Parts: sequence; C-alpha cells; structure tokens
Amino acid sequence: MFKNYLCCMNAKIKGALLLVLLGAVWGSSFILMKMGMEPRKGHQSLNHMQVAGLRMLVAATVMLPFALKRVSILWSKEMPYLLTVGLCGNFIPSYLFTYAGTTLSSGFCGILNSFTPIFTVLISVLAFKSRIHILQILGILIGTFGIFFLVRSGGELTLENSPKHIAAILVATLLYGVSVNTIRHKLSHVTPLEVTSLGLLCILPFTLISFYTEGTFSRLQQDAFGIEALSYVFVLGFLSTAVSNIYFNRLIKMTSAIFASSVTYLIPVFAVLFGFLLNERVSPLQLTAMAVLLLGVFLVNFHETLSRMFRKKNKELF
Repeated sequence: MFKNYLCCMNAKIKGALLLVLLGAVWGSSFILMKMGMEPRKGHQSLNHMQVAGLRMLVAATVMLPFALKRVSILWSKEMPYLLTVGLCGNFIPSYLFTYAGTTLSSGFCGILNSFTPIFTVLISVLAFKSRIHILQILGILIGTFGIFFLVRSGGELTLENSPKHIAAILVATLLYGVSVNTIRHKLSHVTPLEVTSLGLLCILPFTLISFYTEGTFSRLQQDAFGIEALSYVFVLGFLSTAVSNIYFNRLIKMTSAIFASSVTYLIPVFAVLFGFLLNERVSPLQLTAMAVLLLGVFLVNFHETLSRMFRKKNKELF
C-alpha cells in the first residue's frame, strides 16, 4: 500500500515538474523569436519571415524519422486533418507570432497566447455542437474584456502599429483552437507522436519553399551574427516546437487534460519573466489586465471543478 502511494506521489511530482518545464520552454519561445531576429541589440540578423520558416524547418526535420515510420497514415482519410494540424497548429501561427514580436514585448505576446483555450471552447461549440457551461460563457466575456483592457494599457504601443500585431496573435490562437479541436474530434484514434510528426511532415514542403524564397541560407552565411541567430532558432524549433509537443502529450497521459491545460497559466509568467530579465518593461496596468485575462481563461478551463466545489459546498450548508 505504501509502495502504491509512493508511486502515485512520484507520478504527481513528475507531472508537476514536467508542467513547470513546459511552461518555461514555451514561455521562453517568445524571447527566442526576438533573439533569432536580433541576436545582438540593434543588429537584425533575420527578419520575422526567415525566423518563422527556419523554426518550422528545424521542427519538421527533427520529427522526420518518426513521421517516415508511419507515413502510410497520410494516404488515408486522415490526410486533410493532419494537414490542418500542421498548418493551423504550427506553420501559420509561427509566422503570425514572429510578426507580432517585431513590435510587442515577449510578455505581451505570452499573455495574449492565453486566449487559446477560449477559442478552443468557442470552436468546439460552434463547429462540433459541444455543450457550453455558464461559467465558460462568463470566462469568455471576462477574457474578452481582459484583451481590450490589455490593449488599452499598452502605454508603449501606438494606435498605428499595435492593433494589427495584437490581431496577428489572436488569429494565431484562433488557429490553435482549430488544431486542438481537429485533434480532439477527428484524430483521437491517432497517437500524439503520430499527430505531431505527420502534421509537421505535411508542412515540410512549405518550410523548404520559405527557406529558399526568403534567402535564409545566404543571410545566415553573410551576417556577422548568423550562427548565433541560427542557434536561437534551432532551440526554438527543436525544443519549443518538436520535443515540447511530445512531452505535452505525455503529460496528458501521466495526469489529466485539465492538469496539463494549466500550463496555459505558466507560459505568460515565464514569458514576462524572461522579457523582464532582458529589460522589457511591463507596467502595473498591464499586469492587472493580464490577471483579468487569466481569470477568464481559468473559468473556461476549470468550470467543471468549480461547479463540483460549489455543489459540494451547498450540500454541506444545507
């Protein structure tokens, strides 16, 4: 009995450590995008298009051996769904986030990324007729207010350049919502490793075209800090895109989907922390707006737990 209890505790500890690790890895991705573009202050080595394309090329190449083992799955009815996951869950958001990073701070990008669960719920309800809880509706409303509050609180942003960069991240989180629902409703029978690797294999031709047309190779060769920029983007593609997706799926199996989804709250914390360490400013008003947005996301994700707690409390009182 003690041995079983110890194993259970070890699983929880491993799950908690993995959760923090994923939050740190994904939280650092926003600053890595910036460092890939500008490895030294005031010196741009790569533009946002080159960083995004190179990131996806690295991730797709890393996962290629796994994808080739199950490539036969692509010649089935799953092909359109895997392509959707590759494009909506990886390729297009990569470009949108690096574009947003040309103006917005890493912390700002990290907190806007937290809107993903809200879009995931909305798409599930609208496209797949899933039920929605009253607390989720409340969470969506609070989250939307948090986005508006965050935009208005961005003192260093100007009305000329901030809306389109913020919109880019919101579109990216919408696409993440499409990808998550595609996996949940259309690819539930396919293993996480297969979904990740085959989704990236689907976009490999696009990454190669981008790498060629953007002149990324020659830029890396000619730039004085090209190798340094490449190292940042390699870590971004290898850890933040390829490896982290595998371990996130493992975390879901080790614990639960609800527990794993709580990484949403750690990503902006680490994004703000890494940005702060690299002298990015975050105002008190922005921190307040972040808290409002996270409250909305919390209600969307943990409505069932809150409902059970509320019902249990009512039974105790009456």
